[in-house]
Amino acid sequence: MKRRLVMLTVFALLLALVVIPAAAQGSINPGTGTTYTELANTTADPAHVTITYYDQSGGSVAGPSPTIPGNGSTAIDPNTTGLPQGFNGAAVVSSDKQLASVVQTDWNGGPGDGYQMGLYTGVSAGSSTICFPSLWKNAGSIESSFSVQNTHTAAVNVSITWVGRDGVPQGTFNDTIPVGAQHTYDLMTPGGAVPNLPPGWAGSAKVSVSGAGSVAGVAVVNYGSGDPKRVRSTTYNAADCAGLSGSTTLEAPSHFRLTQGGTSSGKWLIWSFLNIQNLEGDTAHVQVTYTPRSGGTPVTLNKTIAPNSTIGMNTRTGGDFPASDFDPLGYSFDGTVEIVSDNAVVAIVGTQWDRNAYVEAGMYAAFNKNAGATTYWVPNMKRLAPGGTWRAWSAAIVQNLGSANADVTLTFYDRNGNAVLTLANQTIAPLAAIGYNTKTGGSLPANTFDPLGTSYEGHVKVVSNNGQPLGVVLNGISRPSSSPFQSASGTTNGVSQ
Repeated sequence: MKRRLVMLTVFALLLALVVIPAAAQGSINPGTGTTYTELANTTADPAHVTITYYDQSGGSVAGPSPTIPGNGSTAIDPNTTGLPQGFNGAAVVSSDKQLASVVQTDWNGGPGDGYQMGLYTGVSAGSSTICFPSLWKNAGSIESSFSVQNTHTAAVNVSITWVGRDGVPQGTFNDTIPVGAQHTYDLMTPGGAVPNLPPGWAGSAKVSVSGAGSVAGVAVVNYGSGDPKRVRSTTYNAADCAGLSGSTTLEAPSHFRLTQGGTSSGKWLIWSFLNIQNLEGDTAHVQVTYTPRSGGTPVTLNKTIAPNSTIGMNTRTGGDFPASDFDPLGYSFDGTVEIVSDNAVVAIVGTQWDRNAYVEAGMYAAFNKNAGATTYWVPNMKRLAPGGTWRAWSAAIVQNLGSANADVTLTFYDRNGNAVLTLANQTIAPLAAIGYNTKTGGSLPANTFDPLGTSYEGHVKVVSNNGQPLGVVLNGISRPSSSPFQSASGTTNGVSQ
């Protein structure tokens, strides 16, 4: 039986035609985008794969048909797919074996260092309701768009409800998406299902299917600044928010507040934010607890969220809190976050890095504590250092969502399906997280990952051996050039079974 893996928002070459159609009107333009699709075979037998691309109207284009070795992986380069330049659409990957996928979009030729990167995961099934908690319309500063793909076998009718962080509704708008196709909604270009949002707007959108059908989605966020070095772009998967109600606990395995030297006067190096969306029609009361990875004293903040609205919490600027509320975290915070709410909520977690004065960004979805999985695959793992010069590396951050110690094994596979490195019986305390960084080691000595070599590309399988639920996040770093300096980071969720 063939399995279908939905890949969203395929930008073959000219991303500006999809993500920022208003670029000519002054919107942030990160450059030309190229999207690479990583496919990992999660079984021990060869996977026979076919890829079909769909344009905005639902017209199909046959793509590659690779065979992936058991436990192996492959990268689909859009330049080898035969798609026309500027293709705007989506893809469906069909396979006779279970696959996991991470999609990487590289933007080149934009301002600053001329290179940005975004990551998101392919999904195996759509939902009747998806949510985008992190949306902005702030011209030249931070701008968003999102794409919604029809994952059903017939055209789907959707309604999109927009609500600002101030709790003010901006209306509900309808659209029809053909089979297989995706539609993009750019907040900077009102019309159709996009309202004329006020300047400086920040908020969320909920996409609901009317009648039968299902959808999936991906958002793109572009940051701008008077300083070109601070231009950055990122992507994140829409949250599945169908049928959620009642009290919720979310976990974020990776969160930061770091300055150079760990002092208030030091240059900011890494900082993180949360956007928490209340999915219900009454006020949500949330308690957010920040716990250092080193085991220091947790810091708890409380907030209410208006019905169907969103709040922002930024460890550097404060977001919807005074910035000083985060001072108790200090300036060397590296840890986890727990969100407890009396209503159903979803959250997007973002991190920004200042590398050599160039700023990068990444986003992923917080994990529902009661829906954690015991097995994850993380495609797009890399350890590339040709001639001793680091060009790409990755980190898998693994959090124990359970109430007892987790016994975890990580197995790193290369493209051909060979198990190159196994880290067995890793002990992770309840709600704690461990980082496995192929360059620095993360929570382990750097030489732990030497068996991968310096030309490694593949994926890692993460298994909880004793049934404790996990959350896993991928952090990818790419540095294609040293002169001029170029670097980009991206984050996304691991793929659970």
